[in-house]
Amino acid sequence: MNENEIQLKVQALVDGELTGREAEELRQRIDNDAELQQLHAELTQMRGFIADSELPRPLPESSDFYWSKISQAIEREESAGERTSRSIPVSRWLLRWLAPLVGVSAVVLLLTLRQPTAPDLGIMLSGDHELELSSDEIDVMTYNTDDDSMSIVWLDYSMDIQRDYMELWLD
Repeated sequence: MNENEIQLKVQALVDGELTGREAEELRQRIDNDAELQQLHAELTQMRGFIADSELPRPLPESSDFYWSKISQAIEREESAGERTSRSIPVSRWLLRWLAPLVGVSAVVLLLTLRQPTAPDLGIMLSGDHELELSSDEIDVMTYNTDDDSMSIVWLDYSMDIQRDYMELWLD
């Protein structure tokens, strides 16, 4: 047994909750252990303080009858709770399940209606090629073969070529 279990056993002995043989074995162990003797003395003293300061509370009926009334009251409350939980009105059921569903649908609808429009990138589609992007510095065209086995991307850099620059470039 670990120390906590032994302490609980000593407390049970002081409260008179142990059987004869178990109590006798624990008393022998307490006689041989100084710490357990001190714990037993403290618990016995504390029990005496509590017993002296506690006011007696007489029951209006016999204890068996009193506790059976408490048990019956608990059972009545439990059965009443079960009956009320079984019969939920339809309006509450609709409110419980339909209200969140309507809220989620409204949020989804709001998000789909407020989709941003695509920015204008200057991309045009025409008949002889699939995609064209024109800007001041570059033209981009994309071609796909009929069976989509190959794509060609054509990049056209337009330069403002001057004659002097052209001669230097050709040399």
